Amino acid sequence: MLRLLFFILIYVVGSGWCSAQTELQDELLKYDYQIYLPKPAKEIKELLFEKDCTPINGKLSEHQKSIIMKGYEKGAKVHVKVLYTDGTEDEFVRSPCFIDPVIL
Repeated sequence: MLRLLFFILIYVVGSGWCSAQTELQDELLKYDYQIYLPKPAKEIKELLFEKDCTPINGKLSEHQKSIIMKGYEKGAKVHVKVLYTDGTEDEFVRSPCFIDPVIL
């Protein structure tokens, strides 16, 4: 019985330490975020937080099929207006579930 309590104690302490390590790693890693586009883009016309229309610092990726955002607030919707290489223009809103982290 004493051994069982000992192993339970070790498990509880160990799992708490592991979650603290994960939280620390998340704080140390710097993330940018990206929005994938359906086709290559030529220019980002607008990139704003949907809630208050604050501009977001963003640029096109090298392959021009995603927008890399710096300073994105996790959990916020983003309003995008983009000009594609074929000359078409598109305006849309992306919810947080379509915005992915990029580890630098």
